[in-house]
Amino acid sequence: MIEYITPERIANSIMQDRTFTGHYLIVEGNKDYKFYNKFVTKEISIKEAWGCEKVKSIINILKERNYNRAIGVIDSDFSVILEETIDCDEVFVTDFHDIEVMMLKSTALYSILDLFCSKEKMVEFFKDKDALDILMELGVEIGLLKLANKLYNLGLVFKPEKPEGNQLKYKEFVSDKDLTFLGKDSMIRTVVNYSRNRTGKVASTEDINEKLNLLSTEMYDQAHLVNGHDLTNILFILIKKVLKSSNKMLHDYNSIEDSLILTYDYCEFVKTELFSKLYLWSRDRGINFFKPELTDQVKVRSCLPLAN
Repeated sequence: MIEYITPERIANSIMQDRTFTGHYLIVEGNKDYKFYNKFVTKEISIKEAWGCEKVKSIINILKERNYNRAIGVIDSDFSVILEETIDCDEVFVTDFHDIEVMMLKSTALYSILDLFCSKEKMVEFFKDKDALDILMELGVEIGLLKLANKLYNLGLVFKPEKPEGNQLKYKEFVSDKDLTFLGKDSMIRTVVNYSRNRTGKVASTEDINEKLNLLSTEMYDQAHLVNGHDLTNILFILIKKVLKSSNKMLHDYNSIEDSLILTYDYCEFVKTELFSKLYLWSRDRGINFFKPELTDQVKVRSCLPLAN
């Protein structure tokens, strides 16, 4: 069971592996593994920590033991909005809230829409609307609720305790007819019902509304406010229910996320700050971190101060 895999256990397994002489990349979970595995060489071994805090703990444990062949990458989450800094040079963060937002803010979104949906239905639905704008506007609603929960300890839960558990029912506050938002009351009621008996105490609906209204007046950077898993669940509703895709590869939001990873291009990743920081870190240490396809893109774009 992944919840019982401690940072100490993972750190021990890294230090005890005498057969691997490369560097370790510690990431939060399986989707991160799939994403970064596309881009790194065989000299990099990716380890899943199963959580943001566990990534940081593993890196700190290894540093305390003078082990210098590991770095971590974590989701930014709300750190930019809350002006939180990570006091560890060996831990890097995503450009936006998480890797899913990074991918959705790229050509990968439109690639999977073309893959799953008919051109006729897309033309009819979108007209003068942009797919990313629609997703972001809906994602902001639940993003604000998640931020309120973090700031005010409202006792809300948004995901299952275990990956195989029941997911939040997004269709109860996002219409599966036309993808319109069904209102804050529907969203709060859905999340409160999902949270019951899973935390110590869930705040009253009135208190949740009050805190949510406080944050609704603020101007947050949408790319740091929205959560990628919310967006992919909403995107699944759009593709499966609204645009009525019959593609047999489409099962749930996991299908969406896996498809994004498959279609997310090298050219897109080299544009990110995360890539730049990882590239410079590895270059300065003479580490063969990224596959040639990426380093070739860097040379073509001349977007980084490459060594002579």
